[in-house]
Parts: sequence; C-alpha cells; structure tokens
Amino acid sequence: MRTRPFPLAASVLVAMSCLSLKATPIDGSTETVPKGIHRVADTRLRVVSYNGYWTSIFPRDNGEVRTSEWIDGKGIDGEARLHRFAAWAPKAHADIWAMQEVIYSKEDGTDTTAEGIGKYFGKITGQSWHAAADGRGRLVLSRYPILWSGPIRNARGMAALINLPDDLGDDLLLINLHFFTKPKEVQIMQATRALDFIDSVRRGEHPEIPKETPIMICGDFNSLPGERPYNILTKLAGDAVEGDGKVNHHHNPSPRQLNSKAKGTYGEVAWSGEVGTSTPQPPTRTIDHILAPKDFMEIQQAFIFNSLILPEKALAQYGVEREAILLSREGNHEKIDHLPVFMDLK
Repeated sequence: MRTRPFPLAASVLVAMSCLSLKATPIDGSTETVPKGIHRVADTRLRVVSYNGYWTSIFPRDNGEVRTSEWIDGKGIDGEARLHRFAAWAPKAHADIWAMQEVIYSKEDGTDTTAEGIGKYFGKITGQSWHAAADGRGRLVLSRYPILWSGPIRNARGMAALINLPDDLGDDLLLINLHFFTKPKEVQIMQATRALDFIDSVRRGEHPEIPKETPIMICGDFNSLPGERPYNILTKLAGDAVEGDGKVNHHHNPSPRQLNSKAKGTYGEVAWSGEVGTSTPQPPTRTIDHILAPKDFMEIQQAFIFNSLILPEKALAQYGVEREAILLSREGNHEKIDHLPVFMDLK
C-alpha cells in the first residue's frame, strides 16, 4: 500500500494552556464553554487510558500514514483512523493520556518516537505536551512535565513521574500497563511484578521518586474486575484471591459508557438492523481500567467513551462524529478494539 503524508492543521491559532470548560475555544470565538466530551465544571484533572491499536492513531514522525500487517493487512483504513482520532482527541479535554499499543511493533521503533508523537499531538490539540514511552507499546502524554520515566521489569508496563501544578497537590506516579491476553498465570505474574515495583517505591528504593508519591494505575489489563490480576493491583496484595470485590487501596469507580448502562471496553458494536438506525449491542468485556489512589484527589466522574452508540444529540453536544472510535466495519458489526476510559478528579 502506497503511503502518503497525513495532512495536519495548517496552523494553530491559539496555544492554549488548558482546555477546561472555562477555556476560550481555539477558534477564537466568544463561547465560554467549548464543545467537547462532558467534563464537570470544577474538574481539575482528567486522565484518559486508551489502547491505540498498533499505533494506528498516530502517523510516522515524517507525517506519513502508518501501514503494517495489523492495519492495512487487516483491512483497516489507516488514513481514516488517523483523521478520526485527530478530530476527537482535542475534544477529550484531557490532561494526561496513558496509552497502550503505541510504538508497539519493531517497525514503529524505526520511524516513530515519543518526541515525534508529542509534537504531533500538540499540533492536533493546540496545546504543549510532554511525552515518554518504553518503546514496547506504552506511552504517556502529559500537559505537565514528566520528571522521570522508566519500564517496569517483567510487568509489560512503564511508570512516569508527573509534576502536577502546585494547586493540584503532590506529583503523581502514573503506572501504565498492558498485560498479555493469556494465560491467566502470566497475567498474575505481570501484576505481581507491577506490585513489586510499587513496593520498591514505597520502600524508597528509587531516589528519583519520593516514596509517598500518589500512584495511579492505568491500562489494558486483559482481565475483568474481580479477577486475580485486577485484585492484586486494587488491593496492593500479592496474595489477593479471585472474586473478592473489596477494594482496599484504590478507588473502583466502575465506569459505564456515556448514555448507556454498558460497562464493556473491548470488542465490537453489533447492530440488529441497518448501522446507525437500530438499537446497538455494545461490548460487554471490561478489561481497560483506571485505578485512582484513595489518598489522592476526589473522583468527580468516570466513564467510557463509545461514540458508536451515542445519540445524535449527544454527538452534536460533544462535537464528535459517530465513527470517532471506529476501527473497521463488517456489515452490521463495527469493531472498536478498545474504548477509552476517562476519569475526572477535583
């Protein structure tokens, strides 16, 4: 498949320091509330966790549309996916993104860097972003400086120490994970290695990380709430057992998809009739999570963004297209891979 440059915005009119509900829109209009995915007015920090499917939401550093066996080889329109993400990402009004499957393949590593993605993200959002990646699929984008980042050994994860503004309190250690799909024993081992890292931080074994720093855990766990890998992290206990729903150290907000009772973050949307005109069945597997520490900030809201099932009125209110998060379509089945999870804190 021939590659061609992905057209970026011709210019950025205003470099915004914050895209909150009180910000001035980038187009310079006099609106006091810009369109975007619902954010409660007194939210001070929004975090989004999102699996970007084989870096398909970003171009190469030179601007070319990305191609690979996992994109065009699977019948996915890479250019359309880039355009869709570039259109809705600014409407997310996020402060921090924890991303998985970004700079994921060996090919990605030869033509794509965290710095390049950070610059590109700045162009499509009109903001300045700091970026860090482990080169194996995990990427963190932050509006605030990243003081340190590094891989978490044998956990398929990375950590990033983010220097939050003084009015938000302490800095934040963001842990970004992507466990294997199976077997469960390997997932348990990866969760345990992440726990080992957290314990080592608490013991003061990382001089670059103050040991009392609040720790938020994000990512694609490939496991459901209540399963042992999830419980190891919510309880910060290596001996956590399956099925124990009590959460000790991290909040479990149990987010639902906007305008829906569905909790799934992975799979596809299936329509009973013509796509977009009949009632859809959304995904039911919940494997993407954000776990906020109880000693950090207060959770305002947590939700899953699935544009495919939103009513037209909500899409217009948020300023997003129905196909924003679409990966591919086969008849009445719309594959999404993963849905982004949002958490707002004050």
